[in-house]
Amino acid sequence: MTVRFVTLGCKVNAEETQQLREGLLQAGFVPALPEEKADLIVVNTCSVTHLSDAKSRRSIEAAKREGGFVAALGCYVTLHEEKIEGVDLCLDSESKGEALGRILEAFSLSSPEQESQAQMHPRTRTYIKVQDGCDSYCSYCIIPYARGCARSMPEEEILRMVATRIAEGFKEVVLTGIHLSSYGKDTGSSLRELITKVSELSPERIRLGSLEQGIITEEFLETVSKVPGFCDHFHLSLQSGSEKVLKDMNRKYTPEEYEEKVHLIRRVFPDAAITTDIIVGFPTEGEKEFLESVDFVRRIGFASVHVFAYSRREGTVAAKLPDLDPQVKKKRSARLRQVVQKEQEKYLERFIGREVQVLFEDHGGLTPQYARVEVAFAPSSGTIQVRKVLRRDGLVLRA
Repeated sequence: MTVRFVTLGCKVNAEETQQLREGLLQAGFVPALPEEKADLIVVNTCSVTHLSDAKSRRSIEAAKREGGFVAALGCYVTLHEEKIEGVDLCLDSESKGEALGRILEAFSLSSPEQESQAQMHPRTRTYIKVQDGCDSYCSYCIIPYARGCARSMPEEEILRMVATRIAEGFKEVVLTGIHLSSYGKDTGSSLRELITKVSELSPERIRLGSLEQGIITEEFLETVSKVPGFCDHFHLSLQSGSEKVLKDMNRKYTPEEYEEKVHLIRRVFPDAAITTDIIVGFPTEGEKEFLESVDFVRRIGFASVHVFAYSRREGTVAAKLPDLDPQVKKKRSARLRQVVQKEQEKYLERFIGREVQVLFEDHGGLTPQYARVEVAFAPSSGTIQVRKVLRRDGLVLRA
């Protein structure tokens, strides 16, 4: 029997799909070829924006047209299950963990025994979901309603999975979560303690998913700076460089407080990549507030920024505010992306002429700072000398 996976949205979704994929392949499913109809199509949906909703809806409809067993999972199902018709299995975010058992039951298969997946993963990185849900309730965000309250995965379960993935040959462990910074608050632990315990399992690298600036303290940085293979790549959620807009978004910090955290990081990790997300066109963002975000991007010198146009989500506080003209949002997004690209070039240029460590996959790979590297062939050594910065499919370093 063949299976096809469609995964939309965040890295947490990617990790959840990976776990389901492993279980189904162990149970006897094989990946469907692009040109053949699949017996099973799993659509792991997202609902973070209107565009995500549309992609999820189209993916479900495309899966239905294939004629196989369709399983729709995740945030779009949580928020719009009443609109989904003609699928064989619908599981919201809270019930995703039942997917493997429910699918195997539908196909009259028994649960597989655990076995090595080393040959199934050509990649060097593995994502480990350690946390789910969020208690922040930012005024624009639907995720707390779709994912539920913040909750940490059991530490023993996390460490067991990390040990398994290392044994399977994965070299880089990426710890992810919907609100990763809150890990351990419901169990009396902390993300700092978890990182230390993961490091004791000796992965070559440890990378963190998106963080809130509040977790960045001298104590936190002192801990991670002593972790062998810790990647100096900090994705610190921002959303706006305007203090007024941040307050309207119910983000509990100011641009100045965020900047102080960046300075803390760079004192410990001088070459650290600071990356972030910025929402353009929030309902209370005027030209003045937009330019404050632009100036903030230049002041921080981000290595990369994901620029999103604000998407109105019914059920959120911000949905009650009048939306901006779509053309205004589109033009501001384009203007900000131009600034972001220049800052990204400045950051990458610092590595020209230097040797950098790379975990290779085929003809390229990533540095600890999440800079993508292209090479003519993957050398046996993990160290290369950077010759130039290319502008192709985004910005990459060329060995």
